[in-house]
Amino acid sequence: MSTYSILVTNNAPGCGTEIEQQITVTGCTTYIVRLSQNSNALGPFNVYVDDVLYYSNQTRTDMFNGVVVNLGCSTPTPTPTNSTPTPTPSNTAPVTPTPTQTPTNTGTPAQTPTQTPTQTSTPTNTGTPTQTPTQTSTQTPTFTPSPTATVGLTPTMTPSQTATPTYTPSQTPTNTQTPSQTPTNTQTPSQTPTNTQTPTFTSTPSQTPSFTPTSTQTPTPTGSVFMAYLFPEPQDSTSQNNLGQYMYDQGATAFFGWGNSGTPAGATYATDMSIYSRFSGWSGSVGNFITNVASLSGSIRQSSGAGVDNYGCPQNQYTFGSIQVAPGQVNVAIQYTYTVWIPLAGVGGTFNNMTVDVGFGSACSTSVINDGVPDAGNAAVDVDVPPGCAIPAGTYRVLWMNELYSEPSTPPLSTTFWVKGDTKS
Repeated sequence: MSTYSILVTNNAPGCGTEIEQQITVTGCTTYIVRLSQNSNALGPFNVYVDDVLYYSNQTRTDMFNGVVVNLGCSTPTPTPTNSTPTPTPSNTAPVTPTPTQTPTNTGTPAQTPTQTPTQTSTPTNTGTPTQTPTQTSTQTPTFTPSPTATVGLTPTMTPSQTATPTYTPSQTPTNTQTPSQTPTNTQTPSQTPTNTQTPTFTSTPSQTPSFTPTSTQTPTPTGSVFMAYLFPEPQDSTSQNNLGQYMYDQGATAFFGWGNSGTPAGATYATDMSIYSRFSGWSGSVGNFITNVASLSGSIRQSSGAGVDNYGCPQNQYTFGSIQVAPGQVNVAIQYTYTVWIPLAGVGGTFNNMTVDVGFGSACSTSVINDGVPDAGNAAVDVDVPPGCAIPAGTYRVLWMNELYSEPSTPPLSTTFWVKGDTKS
């Protein structure tokens, strides 16, 4: 029995990340590594086995068709190839690994896919890939592969040996304790990714011709549909170290995460917040960064006048509908600081501020605050999010306010947390 690590990196200009899958095999086994059919990742892509380059500069088409990786064979044939990427402008959509057995759903899917691909051929364990069905589901389940394949993101840090950054947070948060540790990079990734796009890959062994469809809620505005996104920043010291180290390595100068620096402000606000948006944790599944922020979203009403959102709560024009954070979407034992990211194009192109309702329990709750007023200075500053990140590229306004800091005030979180826009100005 041998364990191998398959690593795929997305080297799209401006934003590049990586995803790693560990596979345990008992003999010569062939895997097909491919993008799922609903992926919008651009590439080019590199594929590594145990940190050894197996394929390089694979195009989006190459990865949709799949590349063959032999594991545990006496004469593996890792033949790196080069091809010319064919960029297709689009936004990020993650793909998922398909292990040798039917995955066990350990997340909280909104619905369960109605089709389950089954094995249609007898495994021969000869290292010869067989055809893999490519059925596509439009639902959004999140699976944790079993028994041994576990997908995990590698934080986008500059490799070093227990290096201690020299940045000094410019502010001390007044309503939460300041972590006592200085963010320290203790991981040594094989490459240095430069963005937060999640180039999740599908590993399909030849013995199991199956496909596990996975897609996240589409974050790309379609027609008149625009979404506001809720970013939950975990306030534990490990998460703050990872976030602060990443921002420092990427050139942030004044803000390194709310738990490290307090509320951001000043001349570097727009630049620092743009770096903040690229952190890989916002795609989820990294420590206490549990949920992809693309799924923590509420649609922005475009029609004039008043109406109701998806939960029956009152909603005015150019405000966002109720966003829920259920206990399973965060670590209930710790506090989070939340910010709301609103695309400027989704609110008519002009924006001064927006009052916000916050509460616990049922939708429409205002148990924390009714018509809370976010920080006006920050709400007036454009923040540019580049392509390939957890939310669609574009210009955003970011809402910060006291009632979204360090919630719940007394852990654990035992009920759903709700945030809803009320009135735009």
